[in-house]
Amino acid sequence: LNTYIGDNGDKRGPVSVIDLSLIPAEVIQIVTAVIARMTLEALQRYRKLNDGKVLPTVLVMEEAHTFIKRYSQDSDDQSASRLCTEIFEKIAREGRKFGLGLVLSSQRPSELSPTVLSQCNSFLLHRISNDKDQELVHRLVPDNMHGLMKDLSVLPARQAIL
Repeated sequence: LNTYIGDNGDKRGPVSVIDLSLIPAEVIQIVTAVIARMTLEALQRYRKLNDGKVLPTVLVMEEAHTFIKRYSQDSDDQSASRLCTEIFEKIAREGRKFGLGLVLSSQRPSELSPTVLSQCNSFLLHRISNDKDQELVHRLVPDNMHGLMKDLSVLPARQAIL
């Protein structure tokens, strides 16, 4: 990770962008899962070697529905897609104690893993016109926010509900 991303004192600064746009579709989920797992394990080792201190890190996922897909719990499927989702579910559940957070961006929240969504503390919602996505968002937000949710399908451009 130090070679590709850098470390805490890296001269490139505190932000590293890993552009995976040229990675073939057949392996993109495997590459993403490996990077995410290496990041989590590196932060686990960091905490262990530094008396419980954490190195705050955030993974930002654009088009998260391509990597963190909803899957059937009953299935024995061990596809790259499911393995990728499982590592992000682990990060969503356990990452905070190691200083690892997630920011997910998706135009299709209904396709995201419910496990990961249930761990989200904040939502920034732009216009959502798909009925399935609107239903999901209604279930995720507190009851006192449901009045605002009726406006999701008609929000003007560049406006959002936080």
